[in-house]
Amino acid sequence: TAFLFDHAVLLVRIKQNGKTEELKAYRRPIPLELLAIREMEEVIPGQGMKRSSSGLIPSIRANNAETRKGEGWPITFRHLGKAGYELTLYASNQAARKKWLEFIANAQQRLRARADFFNTTIISSNFFVGTNHVNCVMPFDGGRKLLYGTDNGVYLSDRKNKAQIPRRVLETPNVTQIDILEEYQLLLVLSNKTLQSYALSALNPDEPAMSKRPKKIQNHCSFFKTGICLGRHLVCCVKSSALSTTIKVFEPNDAMTKGKKQKGLGKFIAGGHDELRPFKEFYIPTESSSVHFLKSKLCVACARGFEVVSLETLETQSLLDQADTSLDFVARKENAKPIHIERLNGEFLLNYSEFSFFVNRNGWRARPEWRIDWEGSPLSFALSYPWILAFEPNFIELRNIENGAVHIVPHKNIRMLHSSTHEILFAYEDERGEDVVEAIDFWKNDRKSQILSGPSSPPHLSSP
Repeated sequence: TAFLFDHAVLLVRIKQNGKTEELKAYRRPIPLELLAIREMEEVIPGQGMKRSSSGLIPSIRANNAETRKGEGWPITFRHLGKAGYELTLYASNQAARKKWLEFIANAQQRLRARADFFNTTIISSNFFVGTNHVNCVMPFDGGRKLLYGTDNGVYLSDRKNKAQIPRRVLETPNVTQIDILEEYQLLLVLSNKTLQSYALSALNPDEPAMSKRPKKIQNHCSFFKTGICLGRHLVCCVKSSALSTTIKVFEPNDAMTKGKKQKGLGKFIAGGHDELRPFKEFYIPTESSSVHFLKSKLCVACARGFEVVSLETLETQSLLDQADTSLDFVARKENAKPIHIERLNGEFLLNYSEFSFFVNRNGWRARPEWRIDWEGSPLSFALSYPWILAFEPNFIELRNIENGAVHIVPHKNIRMLHSSTHEILFAYEDERGEDVVEAIDFWKNDRKSQILSGPSSPPHLSSP
């Protein structure tokens, strides 16, 4: 039997004990924000099932070996997240099932209507279809234009002209990362695991084909990251395998800044000058998944944890101090994968696939009572203080760092594309399997978020 609260669904088992009924929780309650209903459209109802005395959903049974197919109208409850599960219960008729689904949909809608602390804006829809998925996005020209990296090339769109569809400006396959170094007039593209550079003028459709030719920087590149370290603009190209990681650090050629306004820039590039010159190279004996720039060092997220590498000496040490026993929970959680790091007021917010917590600059636990245990299995993170967003394929989990408020945004095949202080861009698949690119921002300063909580007593749903 199921009970619907305004914040969760409780699944219980009814046991007859003499003349009284005992209710016992059957499975972990499902928060409505983490509830997905898998409707079965093509169901041939049987002769119905005997009604239970609870009367919520008539004659509910778990989907096990004792349940025969065709008995009643199924409702499949799916608990999203890594601790989730699926359970199919049955209503005695179509009207009962419809009423249940309406109650659940209305309750979920009321919950999501309370999320008045952020805005969402659709940037692109009905364009990236079929096998041409969006893998990354890079704003440029002050955010007025967007570059999309997709499975079949690089596309350009103007955000002001919403009627204009994106157009392909570079034909290069399997683009998984894009970045722009505007000061050096360089476009960096990771295509088929090869890091390439283009003159930024290659995005101009009137440019000759010669200027659209890429220059190969590095083969077998898993991912790259640009940033500033030691006061230098740097590009880290990461070649990672299950056993080792090689990181090559490049620096843009200063001559590029001097020549960028000259008409001879194309000749400068064609003349054999390196846009990026080697700066440093180092090796880590484990797999790595991300690189983050500190003032004078790099922080690499790898299988061993967060490793800090000095670019001056190339010495490597763990960010976490093993002398702090309050951090033992990190080592105990074997599945915890380090993903992302943020610096906040002299502290570091470390984001793993299982949890997030703070450490100070010495690697000791900061804010010892503060910790987030993620409902999902995040693959990427974004920060818009005080909100930290965790992206996993089925939903975005928003947590308020200061007051613990939580909100869930469910979608299918979610990908975090780009994060800035202004907005966060992500993609997901709609019901037709087409990609939708959406922006989320937190500029509703006049509204306050609330911690989502449920009522003291559940509403009672009677069978129709």
